[in-house]
Amino acid sequence: MTYWLQELAQDRIKKKPRSSGITMMLDRCLGLGGTEDLIHMAGEYLDQIKLSFGTAVLVSETFLRTKIDLAINSGIDIYPGGTLMEIAYQQKKDIQYINWVKNLGFSMIEISDGIFNIDRKKRSDTIKRSKDAGLKVITEVGKKDSEVEIPISQICENIILDLDHGAEKVIIEGRESGKNIGVYDNKGNILDKKVKSILEGINHRQNDIIWEAPQQHQQASFIQRFGSNVNLGNILPRDILGLEALRQGLRYETLVHFVSENKLKNE
Repeated sequence: MTYWLQELAQDRIKKKPRSSGITMMLDRCLGLGGTEDLIHMAGEYLDQIKLSFGTAVLVSETFLRTKIDLAINSGIDIYPGGTLMEIAYQQKKDIQYINWVKNLGFSMIEISDGIFNIDRKKRSDTIKRSKDAGLKVITEVGKKDSEVEIPISQICENIILDLDHGAEKVIIEGRESGKNIGVYDNKGNILDKKVKSILEGINHRQNDIIWEAPQQHQQASFIQRFGSNVNLGNILPRDILGLEALRQGLRYETLVHFVSENKLKNE
């Protein structure tokens, strides 16, 4: 930070790789030039790039390999969206898919069941097989259909089992809208009781989960609740610097929060 400015969020983890304070970007096929510009401008604040939906199979292998190299060489994990794994399961090609992800050079793979139900044993075996292939594993819990409600107890059980079987982080489904899904109501407001129940159900392993928070007021709210090093995902490219400003107290929404917090510490 600029030498004359005292850090407001003094606990913010700056050095990568970070185990917490992770920012996961949702990439809807940003071009190579745009990716390079973004990394040059904000790469130090970016930890993961998820290629949204099934878009990874719609571009050329040359493009994909180049983009992967840009991310990996900047210390950013990159992986295809979990939709492709769900399709692979349906077509009984999950082993081929894991090999495809590894051979292209992706550093991470996402395992989810947001569309189709996947047997628990199959999910655990896929985590292990992916790790054995040399991939980092990230999983996701929650359904993409807002009409399908999963009991909190089941969500928590899946989170714990995923982590115990080797997942590095577990994403809490929030989709691209952040409305009427996961821990959000139909206006995008955070359902505090649901968040609290999830954390209690996983023994408060806050650093092991990533909250999908596509809306800026959701990002600010999570930071106010859990601090600058809360893990947040589904951040659009245009919002990477804005989120880091929130994390460091350089925006109104969190500036007052961190100033008040620092006053309490100094009293």
